[in-house]
Amino acid sequence: MAPDGSHDSATERRLDARALRFALIFPALLSAALVLGSVLISAQLPDGVVLPLGGGPVAVPVFLSVGVVAIMVTGAGLGSQGARTTLPRNLRRVLLGVAMTLQLSAFTLFVAALLGQGAHGGRPPERVDGFVLLMGCGLAAAMGVVLALTFKPDEQWTPADDLALAHMMVDQNDPTEANDRLGYFLHPRSSVVLMILLAGVFPGAFLALISPWLLLTTVLAALLMIALLCATVSVDRTQLEVKLLGLIPVLVVPCHSVDAAVSLDIVARDYGGWGPRRHSGSATFLSYSGAAVVLRLDDGGKAVVSAPTLDVADDLSAILNRRAGKTPHQR
Repeated sequence: MAPDGSHDSATERRLDARALRFALIFPALLSAALVLGSVLISAQLPDGVVLPLGGGPVAVPVFLSVGVVAIMVTGAGLGSQGARTTLPRNLRRVLLGVAMTLQLSAFTLFVAALLGQGAHGGRPPERVDGFVLLMGCGLAAAMGVVLALTFKPDEQWTPADDLALAHMMVDQNDPTEANDRLGYFLHPRSSVVLMILLAGVFPGAFLALISPWLLLTTVLAALLMIALLCATVSVDRTQLEVKLLGLIPVLVVPCHSVDAAVSLDIVARDYGGWGPRRHSGSATFLSYSGAAVVLRLDDGGKAVVSAPTLDVADDLSAILNRRAGKTPHQR
């Protein structure tokens, strides 16, 4: 073992101590409850007890030993695997839930055997009390589901945490860079939306004389064209990203590939037109003519993105210029 305790730290990272304590203590308490319960009714079992799976009568201590082993193997044996942080989070939840169900079911089975074979006030004894077994196993299944859904595995340090720590250090060392995040929604101007809808509805109205489906097709085509002009734009220390309707990435520019950015008042046709476009090593997303940010990339290409106003375009270009040529770990 390393003198600085590094071995202990590595072990703690591989095991969730809270989950491990629960996996060991809960079946131990169940075993203690089984033993205590058997003491209370042992006078009703002078000839011993038949194990739940059958066979001849055995002494109560032997019966209890088998029960305790069953509870500990299903509870501590399986539940302790849910404490392993190297396993996926959802698998750990399932393991603990299954362990809860199995150990409670084992406890119920042996309790049902004790109650079924004890004195019943003149009623014939049963190897297992079916009512107790049914009710107990139902509760066991419910408890297993509840535990699987509510258990929250301990968060472990991941590469994402390293990146978050680096960002936090940047925020502390340079408050300006803490604001290097910007996002907005792009949509065509109302006049453009109206023009596109009219261009779809008017021809469709005449074509509807042939088939109503043609009107529906032209309207859907107009709506699709409008959708192709709507997107979310977001930028942080890592990249500039444009997502069509906020869902489909159509333009991604890493900050380290940016040489320079400038805000301009442009005409869309000078950069290929509206919507997402790629041509001659350049990529653009323009919803209209007007404010935009033009990026010069280190491979000689260009990227152009619309902005709601020139002020927003100025902010976006300022962020990109601060982050130009930098990886996420650089300030």
